[in-house]
Amino acid sequence: MSEALALRGVRLLNIKRAPAYALQHRFLTVLTLPEGAINLRADVPSLDTMLLAPATTLVTSDNFHPALGEPILSMARRIHGEAGLFEQAGEFPARKFLDFPIADSAKRFFDSGPPFLQRYLPFWAADLIGRLKIILLPLITLVYPLFKLIPPTYDWRMRSRINRWYKDLQAIEDHIQTREPDADVSSEVTELDRLEASVGRLSVPLAYANPLYTLRSHIALLRDELRQGRPSKEH
Repeated sequence: MSEALALRGVRLLNIKRAPAYALQHRFLTVLTLPEGAINLRADVPSLDTMLLAPATTLVTSDNFHPALGEPILSMARRIHGEAGLFEQAGEFPARKFLDFPIADSAKRFFDSGPPFLQRYLPFWAADLIGRLKIILLPLITLVYPLFKLIPPTYDWRMRSRINRWYKDLQAIEDHIQTREPDADVSSEVTELDRLEASVGRLSVPLAYANPLYTLRSHIALLRDELRQGRPSKEH
């Protein structure tokens, strides 16, 4: 069934029925160690030797944190991913010969490699950003429509700071239209001066300077017409 080989301190077990064992147990792999593979000069082994290699499995419990799965697999690939006597480069870790269900994090690792952030950032930073992403994405979805309301709201606010003075100007003009032709207009002129002083203290961004200057010119025009005794509603 098997034959022990002892050559210069190297003891190998040549398993004659290795393929049969591999068929019965899928976690076993048949390997052939060629003659002289260990030491060519000493011819160790002295003949081709058939071996059985069991698969090494990384197993975690149910309470294992899923965020640690991909870093552990990345470390395993870094340590054991190089070529060896029997294995090719990058052959381990792999999802072959598994006796346990594969974890979701392991599936992602084998399908697409390490997460994008973990390729360039320390694990703690990548994990923190990943957690924040879960929180911030729904928040951004809710806040984005509010940002779209900011420009029109700001525009309405700036224009309302100017347009509200037109109510006072309109009230003075309506009062002038109802007065007697030769009535004293000093109170209306004083009111227009007060209105002009208030508007002069008004500060708005440069983009809204034109409506402000238009309001001030309307006040000055009405005052000039009032002093000349020719009030008009064409403003």
